[in-house]
Amino acid sequence: MEEKDIPHYLEMWKKTVEVQQHFNDLEWRIRGLAMTVLTFAFGAAAVAAKDSTAVKVFGWSLQLSCLVLVLGLVLWMSFYFVDKVWYHRLLAGAVEHGTQLEQELRTQLPHAGLTRQIGESSPQVIRIFSWRKELRSTGKLRLFYAIGAAALLVAAIALQLGSTPPSQPKRAETTTSMTSYHSLSQP
Repeated sequence: MEEKDIPHYLEMWKKTVEVQQHFNDLEWRIRGLAMTVLTFAFGAAAVAAKDSTAVKVFGWSLQLSCLVLVLGLVLWMSFYFVDKVWYHRLLAGAVEHGTQLEQELRTQLPHAGLTRQIGESSPQVIRIFSWRKELRSTGKLRLFYAIGAAALLVAAIALQLGSTPPSQPKRAETTTSMTSYHSLSQP
């Protein structure tokens, strides 16, 4: 790169950072909406569980609260699809492009490197006992959705298995007391 090209590269880099910010913002909005769905699913399931309402689905008696959580899980996973498969890939592409532009800019501007530095600062080490895993942005995204999905699934199973079947109405007993029978039979 020649010195006269620096303003053009800087302009491309600025636009690339704007695109990165745009996709990052979209992903956080998607996650915010997903959390709203998660909260709504748990709230609606709690209301449904209060009455122990059961519905027949393909011959099975399922708790309405369980079905609400299963629907919440389906919606939760659709948010994962949009976030991970759709926008996260676009963000990753914008980050890769920004890194390439910064490499070129560093030939003339040695301190250019914001995208690279963010990428290097992103990993987070998770430790559980002796297990250790370094999570980058994709792993963090998967963990976020896995925790929500697990919570919905565990709650749905617990509500289904923990429900008591609705009690059968008692049949009216047709016993007559001996005194009433004797009183009717005497003149």
